[in-house]
Amino acid sequence: MSTSPCYESTSKFGGADSLRLELTPACFYLLAYHHLDMAKFESDKGGDILTLSFLNRTVRITGKNLRDLAINIQKRNVESVKPMPNKYGSLATDDVWIKAIEIEDKREQN
Repeated sequence: MSTSPCYESTSKFGGADSLRLELTPACFYLLAYHHLDMAKFESDKGGDILTLSFLNRTVRITGKNLRDLAINIQKRNVESVKPMPNKYGSLATDDVWIKAIEIEDKREQN
């Protein structure tokens, strides 16, 4: 697993129970892993998109090198993720870099 200031790995055996999504230093969501229905990873030259579908929410994470993050979410090895400012994006070589996290309430979609 690569190290990254954008996500924190679980410290307990057996994986995390929830995923903390830190939108800003003053706002975060906790979503239960057992409500994760589907994950979709997409990559192209412009960057990566990781879409996570939870029971009542859809989470869209954009950035670079998100494949490692997606695999570790699959294993429930990620406790938290947070975006990093754009100025650090050019420094991301092989490390996970999260540009943005968007959360959409599925009830608002209907």
